[in-house]
Amino acid sequence: MSDLFFNILTIKWPEEPATFYFSDITNGKCRTLYFNLFPDKIEQIFPQTVKNSSNKIFTTYAGKSEGFKTLLIDFHNDNPDLIKRYYNNEINYFFKKVKKQIVRIGFVKENQVWIKASKGTNGKYDIYDKFSLKVQLCNVSQYPEIVLSYDGQSKVSKKSIAELLPLISPTIFNLILSGNRLDRWTKIHEDEDLDPTTCFPVINKSLEPLLGIPAEVPPRDNRYPKYLKLINAFYKQFLDTEDFQKVIPLNKGGFLTVNPSSTYRISSDSNKLLFGGNVPDAVPKYALKKLKPFQKSPYPNIHLFFIVHKDDKQYTLTINSHFEKGYDTFDGMQSYVGLLFHTEAGFSIVFEDKENPIPEIEKKLSERQFDPDVKYMAIYVTPYSKFEKDKQKREIYFQLKELLLKRKITSQAIDPAKMVEQGINWKYSLPNIAVAMLAKLDGIPWRLNTPVKNELIVGIGAFKHIDDDVRYIGSAFSFNNNGKFNRFEYFLRDEIGILAGSISDAVRQYATVNNAPDRLIIHFYKTMSEEELEPIRQSLIDLKLNIPVFIITINKTESEDIVAFDKGWKELMPLSGIFIGIGNDKFLLFNNTRYYGITHSKADGYPFPIKLKLQCTVPDLIKDTKIVTELIDQIYQFSRMYWKSIRQQNLPVTIKYPEIIAEIAPHFLGNDIPAYGKDNLWFL
Repeated sequence: MSDLFFNILTIKWPEEPATFYFSDITNGKCRTLYFNLFPDKIEQIFPQTVKNSSNKIFTTYAGKSEGFKTLLIDFHNDNPDLIKRYYNNEINYFFKKVKKQIVRIGFVKENQVWIKASKGTNGKYDIYDKFSLKVQLCNVSQYPEIVLSYDGQSKVSKKSIAELLPLISPTIFNLILSGNRLDRWTKIHEDEDLDPTTCFPVINKSLEPLLGIPAEVPPRDNRYPKYLKLINAFYKQFLDTEDFQKVIPLNKGGFLTVNPSSTYRISSDSNKLLFGGNVPDAVPKYALKKLKPFQKSPYPNIHLFFIVHKDDKQYTLTINSHFEKGYDTFDGMQSYVGLLFHTEAGFSIVFEDKENPIPEIEKKLSERQFDPDVKYMAIYVTPYSKFEKDKQKREIYFQLKELLLKRKITSQAIDPAKMVEQGINWKYSLPNIAVAMLAKLDGIPWRLNTPVKNELIVGIGAFKHIDDDVRYIGSAFSFNNNGKFNRFEYFLRDEIGILAGSISDAVRQYATVNNAPDRLIIHFYKTMSEEELEPIRQSLIDLKLNIPVFIITINKTESEDIVAFDKGWKELMPLSGIFIGIGNDKFLLFNNTRYYGITHSKADGYPFPIKLKLQCTVPDLIKDTKIVTELIDQIYQFSRMYWKSIRQQNLPVTIKYPEIIAEIAPHFLGNDIPAYGKDNLWFL
């Protein structure tokens, strides 16, 4: 663990307090500071100034300015938000004015620098690599820190706004690059001197199909080496230079080594899951072959039927054969997950209208006689892949899901094009399909190997839809601590009050069966505000429950954030189960399949860590190392309960499942889920 290092550079403390310049009147060339950024001793130069939201002052920071008053700023002890803003301002000036680079200001005033990539550019677009520099104070060291992250790439159209407007609505445009200025189209459009021939749109998901650019499948290769190579090159080109050191002097040694005292490891027992006969094992794809699932489907009579376009009928025979008899290394549904099923001849639905099949399918469903003693499952052989460009064609999948749920039928979609493309390698998809089908039929592929505790875990996730640019809150998923799924609800983003009521209902139902829980644990997709927490707290008071509520924010660290690397392993990804304190009750958790003493499979991928932030209604509890370790261990284990695949996930299902729901449910009529879909895992 001592071989770990961050993507963080540390800044030398100034040897003496610095002279800053302030005024209560703008000179048009200064920065505005609101009350939360005022220096601690502002009243020394402006005695009448009150630190409240109605006041603001102006500064040129350490740059001399006529008519401005001076104040000595002690970087060690003054307002940390002011110090961070100063460093961000210096970084912005260096890259924008000195180095003439493209710079975009982020949500927390971090600077994102866009560098034109040397590879990938073609006749339609230029490619830019994006790097963020985020300033923080003493989070993981005793110094001011710069988190240097690589944020991936963006494509910029080679056709200008002037060329595109006759063909494309301006509502599609978002970010625009004009010279070295990068801003939103709505903002750039306000410029009186706007020259549309010099404005080039950054290509977003909506613009891609209109410009004939195919959607890219997310890569599964190891990003750690590429990420490190890119930030190293950026550091050497721009930061490890005399020019930058004059502006912000960095400590020597490059990227910061992780302090062993802030590094922890989850117990190796937390990798274990329970399979058939309560036998523990760590790797589902092998364990299911020898141990069978934890619990088979409770339904004695399971019938499968196909929904398929007439041109794809031949695939149903192949799929059914693979399900029954197996395919190469896959031994069949019965052998792999104990799934006994029957496919009744003549019951399947073959539709003719490929463009609008729902009315035809609905009519044929209404003509079928469904036996109440049979549990039916539809196998939808979809004529369109999930990457289909045409939105209307993509919607068919969701419409069919909803139609079947209204009839209390769960379904499994299979893409025949994928079968053809993969050939013999489609055998690797069959175990994933088998596990998902078992879970949809209320079986339990595996269970957490943990003693049952009297606590309730609720997960709330979200998904931002590109089509309407709206973020939907997933749902309140409730689980016991052993991973047993109870129920979920789905909400829109502005229904926090109703969400709180749902959590209250989950607690009440749990208490009815199990007595009152000792604690409530909420896994949330973002930091929960006091406004969001208050109705939950009140609902517990109404239930007369005086229990602590732990809120754990769980975020992916895909970009603009802290990562760590293991220089003791050539692939650079730290061992699974390591978690690192990064200050302010935040932690990085490495959640992958690189286990000590076990060879890591490339096929399992190289996920980046997830970032956790802990809050509690009883704050002292999250100062207890034992409780913190227990809570993080639980997140780690819940990531092993993902039943859409036999592959390890780095997000726990408490966040991942609601995220999937939030992606699907807005496509349903009325933005809601049929009642039947509230207590089963139909969405896998």
